[in-house]
Amino acid sequence: MWASQTGEETEAVTLDFLYVNANAGEAAGGHTALRLGESIFHYQFFPDSTFLFVREPWADFRFLYNDLHNRTISLASLPLDPSVYAGIRNHFTELLITQQQFFDAYEDVQEEDKLVREMLNGRCEISVPGLGFFTKQEFPTLSPVTLKARIETELGRDFLQQTVAQADENLKRAFLAVSGGERPGRKLREQIVWREALRVLAEEWDLDETSLIAPMAGEGGLSSSGAESLLRFGEELACSIVELLRSTRPDKGEPLLLQTARYLVVQRSLAAGQLYTLDPFPDDVRKVWLTEAELGEERLLILQEAFLRQAVTRSSLFFQEELHPEIAYSFLEASRARAWELLQAGNGKQEVRILSKVTLPSRRRTVSLGKLQIEKENLQVTSRAMAEELKVLQEKSEEHYGYNLFLRNCATELIRSLNSTFADAKSGEAALGGWLEPDNGLVFIPFLFYEQSCTAFPLQDEQILTARRLRNLEKLYSQESDLLVWLRESNTLTATLYERRSKDTPFLFFTDDSLLLRPIQGILNLGYAALHGAAGLVTLPFDGGDRLHQAARGIFYSLPELAFGNIRKGSYSTAESEAVSPLGGKTLVE
Repeated sequence: MWASQTGEETEAVTLDFLYVNANAGEAAGGHTALRLGESIFHYQFFPDSTFLFVREPWADFRFLYNDLHNRTISLASLPLDPSVYAGIRNHFTELLITQQQFFDAYEDVQEEDKLVREMLNGRCEISVPGLGFFTKQEFPTLSPVTLKARIETELGRDFLQQTVAQADENLKRAFLAVSGGERPGRKLREQIVWREALRVLAEEWDLDETSLIAPMAGEGGLSSSGAESLLRFGEELACSIVELLRSTRPDKGEPLLLQTARYLVVQRSLAAGQLYTLDPFPDDVRKVWLTEAELGEERLLILQEAFLRQAVTRSSLFFQEELHPEIAYSFLEASRARAWELLQAGNGKQEVRILSKVTLPSRRRTVSLGKLQIEKENLQVTSRAMAEELKVLQEKSEEHYGYNLFLRNCATELIRSLNSTFADAKSGEAALGGWLEPDNGLVFIPFLFYEQSCTAFPLQDEQILTARRLRNLEKLYSQESDLLVWLRESNTLTATLYERRSKDTPFLFFTDDSLLLRPIQGILNLGYAALHGAAGLVTLPFDGGDRLHQAARGIFYSLPELAFGNIRKGSYSTAESEAVSPLGGKTLVE
């Protein structure tokens, strides 16, 4: 234990080095991460070709990599002085903030460039976050005092009318400034969003029914205490709306739309005696398609029940929350949306939206400002300047946030991020008890990064978190005959611990737990994948070459097995529990 100057004992703190072994897909080279407390810091490659620093909870990281991706995690700890620990954690947070600020600024310039190009074509269309929750018709009178009446009481009868007129006037001046050669920046967009938010209030728009998560069977009605909690939350929202209308902050339009939508949906819930919430799925949400077979499986029903229970739990937590109800309400929105979306799959809908994290609802709607009379010569100068700035930002993005297999990967950037905490190598070595450079030999290879870290730093308490299948295999070996278990579980045809998935590529034998037989099994896996390739030639006109592509991947991942190597291990879906019955059968999440 580390002792403070007062002699009191403080809890030991460590920096943990992690290595996650390989599997099929993007995981073929293994992965590295650092853990501080219950937070994992690592680098990930994203579909837009950016390579970014990421922080996520340890429980989520382990579930994804150790359970779903079926990969073994090696972990060793470096004891730290609490001040060093805090310094590293603060520095990592600064890196995340700097990264986010860069991409926020980049996105702003992209939006600005798009706006300028549209104006050159004589029109202007703006996507307004939050406006998609409303439809232009009068509010139903759900409470004795309508929202508009509340605003007029507190801010004056003509406040909304005058503020809308002022917003229109400010917008005209902003367009004239842009026409005169001034860059639109965020100001023009913010003024448009603000004007639209005011129109929603002044014209008493109603909620769009398609933007709501309706009550679900199994939730039950609102209790008297639940209704009281919602009533208090609605009052807080109304106060927030009035304060935003008084505010001078330039970006108040978007939160005003959100708070208004939430206020109205709370009133809808109180009137109906059942919970309604906003749909928080973003416009660019990731979607998965379920097959007819998957829609008919029992595990879908089990997942639906589990998600619904989570939503009911979140409702209870929100009703009990007194200090931070808005945060609790955000979690409630996300939980109800996940449950509702999965229940739609049970009604025959094959497309399922995936909400990976809690986000503020922001359903967008495009606003067209019609034909514009713009001085194009000045605007063309602005457009050329924007194009040059975008080019510079793109180059900077590639330089600082691009991926390179040898120079910028999950191992090199992790050690570079750690090193940048310290002023120089000498002070870093004194604080960490060792030092490692990102260009030190073969440190760019993830498992060698871990090995060299174990040598360079005084790491201790190494743990091996065995992959999910191997964990459950050990349980079966303790319950049944070793030979029977091996014969049944060593192949994908009779295994009870694994269900074949197309993303794992076609293969016959697991080779991660059989070193001596691995080349023989690799040959059989190679042949099995080749047979799938032959079948893929037949199905090519019908599946667009998908089966042929999977067969080629299967052949690729079989090749290392011929030389006693192993990459592919199989993976699992979220619906498959790792619990094992006494007979070796697979059970599902409850």
